[in-house]
Amino acid sequence: MQVNSKLVLVKNPNYWDASRVPLTQVTYLPIEDENSDVKLFQSGENDWVYQLPSGTYSKYKQQFPADIRNAPMLGLRYYSFNNKDPLLKDVRVRKALSMVIDRDILAQRVTADGQLASYGVIPKGIKGADVTNYEWSAWPMAKRVEEAKKLLADAGVKPGTKVRFAMNTSEYHKKMAIFAASEWKTKLGLDTEVESMEFKVLLKKRHAGDYQIARNGWVADYNDATTFLTLVQCNSEQNDNFSCNPKADALIREANATTDQAKRAQLQTEAAKLAMDDYPMLPLLQYTLVRLVKSYVGGYSLKNPMDRCRSKDLYIVKH
Repeated sequence: MQVNSKLVLVKNPNYWDASRVPLTQVTYLPIEDENSDVKLFQSGENDWVYQLPSGTYSKYKQQFPADIRNAPMLGLRYYSFNNKDPLLKDVRVRKALSMVIDRDILAQRVTADGQLASYGVIPKGIKGADVTNYEWSAWPMAKRVEEAKKLLADAGVKPGTKVRFAMNTSEYHKKMAIFAASEWKTKLGLDTEVESMEFKVLLKKRHAGDYQIARNGWVADYNDATTFLTLVQCNSEQNDNFSCNPKADALIREANATTDQAKRAQLQTEAAKLAMDDYPMLPLLQYTLVRLVKSYVGGYSLKNPMDRCRSKDLYIVKH
């Protein structure tokens, strides 16, 4: 076995539903670089590109009209703030960093793949809570920048201050990080030091609190708001921000205790808003599933907001 080479799965004749499993073998390729993934697709060496490189959706939609796939997803792209860090423990700093990121430009020109701008922890379409936005998200950018500068000044943070950003190696994440660093530099005068590493190393650093700002993302385990609220709950294993809002937690407990679904959704929406008013994280975009899948791969569904694809449901169309 060669590490990072491939993973080959063979059909098990003893599986209880074997008669309805069309594929006899599936090969998974561990490819970090999205451009390499596309090249393999173009040369016919793979049938499925997990994620298109940022900014290439329009090009590949034109080049591979029969193979392009795009659907909304219950997932959130965000940056974690280390709420225990000496610089970032001040909510004014976290708010300023969030205010100046132009999510519309990020979505339309940087990733350019149909994702939605996000300002809260709850994505559009999830059950059990409504989407919440910051009031300033509707302000003109000049007003947002003016307010953010005032917040940093009040917090004693001067232009030229350095912030450290950790991300896992990926051209996609790199483009987003360069954009964020540019926003913080040009609008607030802050210098960003970007550190790229293997995903498993990033996970360890986030969990250990060994970072200032870090790339993060979450895809729903199930279709309910609680899977996202766990990202901002006190003492949650999924809360790499080390944030805690006791009032928001109390509302979540109250929501868990009621059988009235309307009341539950109201309580969880209020909890999400309360938690996000502390700026524990920096929400950026709601995921979309933008990928290339060969037109002869049957069984691929566009109505799959949690991206649950089972090999047993796939098949090859005669071509």
